Amino acid sequence: MAKVVEFKTPYSDRKRSKFNTDGESLTEQQHAHNADIKNIIKQYDKTGLIRNVNKGIAQYGDYSKINEYKEALDLVNDANQSFMEVPSHIREKFQNDAGTFFEFATDKKNHAEMVEMGLAESNDKTLQEVEVNKEPATEPPAPREAGE
Repeated sequence: MAKVVEFKTPYSDRKRSKFNTDGESLTEQQHAHNADIKNIIKQYDKTGLIRNVNKGIAQYGDYSKINEYKEALDLVNDANQSFMEVPSHIREKFQNDAGTFFEFATDKKNHAEMVEMGLAESNDKTLQEVEVNKEPATEPPAPREAGE
């Protein structure tokens, strides 16, 4: 036997239910005076300011060069995706946080360590000259295995 499903509409019968608060109320009554709209409007009429809205400090500047939201979001997503391609033992060093890695990688003091990790090229000319003067290998390099 099929179960009959009733749909509620604005015109269907309503079942009213009551809610009774047991115990002490958690509402903080000391804020009632400040939250009353009549008192807020009276204060505005006197001073011309709405007290609870003017908590922030206005900052003015030329923001015309800021990327649009989507462009900025795409930039962050691309950075996170690129960071996930870095080997896991290196990501662990930065607590798997792309922002921490970015701070490290953009600091010029850490360039030698970035070279050591294989994530940057060396700027040392003598090292580059040594690599250029090496004799070419007689055998082709072995193919890389997945995950390297």
